[in-house]
Amino acid sequence: MSITMDAESYLKSGSNELRVLEYDTSGISFGINILKVNRIIATAEGILQMPESHPAVTGVLRDRGDLIPIVNLASFLGLDYEEGKIEKIIVTEFFGKLTGFQVDHINWIHHFRWEDLIDAQQVFSGIDHNYLLGIVKPTEDNLIQMLDYETLLLELNPNLEEISSHKRTSTVDLKNKKILIAEDSPAVRAMLINEFTELGLEVHAAGDGVKGWELFQQVKPDLVISDVEMPQMDGLALTLKIRQSDRPDTPVIVYSSIGDAGMKDRAKYLKADAHITKLELDKLIKTVGSLINGDPIEDSEELETIS
Repeated sequence: MSITMDAESYLKSGSNELRVLEYDTSGISFGINILKVNRIIATAEGILQMPESHPAVTGVLRDRGDLIPIVNLASFLGLDYEEGKIEKIIVTEFFGKLTGFQVDHINWIHHFRWEDLIDAQQVFSGIDHNYLLGIVKPTEDNLIQMLDYETLLLELNPNLEEISSHKRTSTVDLKNKKILIAEDSPAVRAMLINEFTELGLEVHAAGDGVKGWELFQQVKPDLVISDVEMPQMDGLALTLKIRQSDRPDTPVIVYSSIGDAGMKDRAKYLKADAHITKLELDKLIKTVGSLINGDPIEDSEELETIS
């Protein structure tokens, strides 16, 4: 399954657009941003079981030359499911890695705007909801739960965070600088806050684009790091507002788990200074240092893509 859209068309149709692939497993409707779907595999046959893996990991599947780890989503979420009834695999691409999620059925693609997403914090205030970001409602009778796939994958692969932190070798001096982080995933947001606080920055963080825009006006940061997928206002819309503000030259880094060329084109179209795929922390820190200090970005490919 492949969906592409050029940057200009995407922005004309509204950068704050959310396209949700609805699927169900164990009788519950879930959704995922279509931009994170690499492909859909119609059959779960041919999965090779792997020893000593997470209980929810069914095994690996070879498809189009890729070896893809397969996760039984119902099992991971602790839902009841019936063996042999899982029909589809949704292959996602996060952090530059492919992961397949076994689900029961693929239902429909819905079109929303990010402000249509009901934040899980509003619904479940004070109640633990580790993997739920929010809810969208195509109709009054249909509730689609939007999962935090990034947190889910970090729990499945804790070494991802450890490896990215281990690789951090930057010695850039960022003390006494202010940075704004707009990121809806609590796990990724906490990771970034910890990293940049340790480097001596004054860190301000928001869980959605609207709060990010409010903080931008209040704290006047030296640099902004923004996710793309966020409730209320996505990172591309936030970038556009910054470029139209009274501080339009503030450096903006789009930090997204969506690393395809289309997302880089959209970031370039909005004059973002860089696009970095999530968990490339060493690269992110070096780019932050270069942009704050007014130095050239060391990665020539990054300059070619975004400059």
